[in-house]
Amino acid sequence: MPSDIEYFKNLSKEVSSEDDKINFFDKHQKAFYVDIYSHSWSNMMEAYAKAENLSAEQLNEIEEMKWKEMPELLKIYAYDFCILNGFVFTGVGK
Repeated sequence: MPSDIEYFKNLSKEVSSEDDKINFFDKHQKAFYVDIYSHSWSNMMEAYAKAENLSAEQLNEIEEMKWKEMPELLKIYAYDFCILNGFVFTGVGK
């Protein structure tokens, strides 16, 4: 049985468009937390807040949203940061 990392790495090979990234985000929340040692989700949120010039209050509002209700821009950013460029998923990009 493949590990969660291998499972999500294989699924991510089918992702090629921004819509695919959004769908992957919506369907596979666990993938963004599979590397328990890297803090990739919190690092991504910090980087996203900086890139989008969000206030602490705005960032807090996003973090309190239900997973599927998060902004599409965040979903794409999170996929690129955590999955495409994440250490645990090295080699995902084509």
